[in-house]
Amino acid sequence: MNYLYRMLCLLFMLSCATLAAAQTAVNKSRVMEYMQDQQYDEAIAYLRPAIDSNDAQQVALLAYACYQAGKLPEAVTSYERVLQLDSNHLTAHQYLALINMQQDRPLMAVEHYKRVTMLRPQSAVAWKQLGLAAFTAMQQDSGFAWLNRSYTLNAFDAKVVSRLAEEWIERKRSGMADTLINTFLAKDSSSAVILMTGARTAYLLTDYARTLTFGEKLKQLNIASPNTFIYVSAAAYNLKKYQDCISVYEYLTARNAGSENIIYYAAMAYTQLKKHKESNELLLTCINMAKSASLDNYYTGMSVNYEALGQYKPAIATLDTAYYMFHQPLKQYSIGRIYDARLKNEAMATRYYKRYIQLYKGETAEEKEIYNYLKTRIQK
Repeated sequence: MNYLYRMLCLLFMLSCATLAAAQTAVNKSRVMEYMQDQQYDEAIAYLRPAIDSNDAQQVALLAYACYQAGKLPEAVTSYERVLQLDSNHLTAHQYLALINMQQDRPLMAVEHYKRVTMLRPQSAVAWKQLGLAAFTAMQQDSGFAWLNRSYTLNAFDAKVVSRLAEEWIERKRSGMADTLINTFLAKDSSSAVILMTGARTAYLLTDYARTLTFGEKLKQLNIASPNTFIYVSAAAYNLKKYQDCISVYEYLTARNAGSENIIYYAAMAYTQLKKHKESNELLLTCINMAKSASLDNYYTGMSVNYEALGQYKPAIATLDTAYYMFHQPLKQYSIGRIYDARLKNEAMATRYYKRYIQLYKGETAEEKEIYNYLKTRIQK
């Protein structure tokens, strides 16, 4: 969020420079007042008839006002016109890249950011933008290379260091990730994003004590990230520091940031401390979190697929699992139907049909119809 804010501030300054370069046909003071007061619609209404459509700087000014007013299609059209007039217009490429990123079109953003790096080859920020866009576009190797270029130009951009460290971890080079983290921390030990990545890196290197140290620093910064603190919880448990494990759970719960895995570690810590009642309470919470009403639909869908593939045993096993978890009587009928219609096993089918009749609760019209049919059939 801070990065986006800084980016917008930078682009605003570039737009101010554009304003200064505009021809005198546009009242610069008037436009500046509109911009400073965030009266972008008024600025658009003034600029449209006043600008020279063949002047790249003036069209860029209109494009900027459209962007700030949230009129992205018009902003894109205007910035594309700017590039027709001046293919090296830096601000136009920056904004078109930004808009494409906002609209989940990273591949198009990459092309504009490439042009920006050509225009500003010594800009660490430009290479960072290009690298991050490439990662979003799933161009891992290119993104890694471009982000390394940014790191070469500025080794103390926290976002770059953190993303590179994560990439080294994905490449099974946790030692390289640790080196990046340590180099950065030697200069700045208060960056939350670096501490969060450091906790993961230290854990993967089995340096559990250091993982806990990262966790304590993140607490001091009031950071509540379950994805990070899971490593802290696991480290505490591995070190048999069970109270620390519970403290992580309490810290996150107080900030409404608990997670199933962290609750589980706390439950296991209570078990080790012989506090079995407290452990069971947390384990019950985990069970309730793991249960999802959608799971029943997922299992049912899998059984339909298995049946269509002629894999009747897996279909039955899937329905049986769904019944065990959610106790829906209709699953007993579905199992019986497969034995009946597919496997031609009337004895097994009848067993499940009878179970359905015993469990029937009459919740839907469909169930009532099935119940009446089976009861009549079995009586016969």
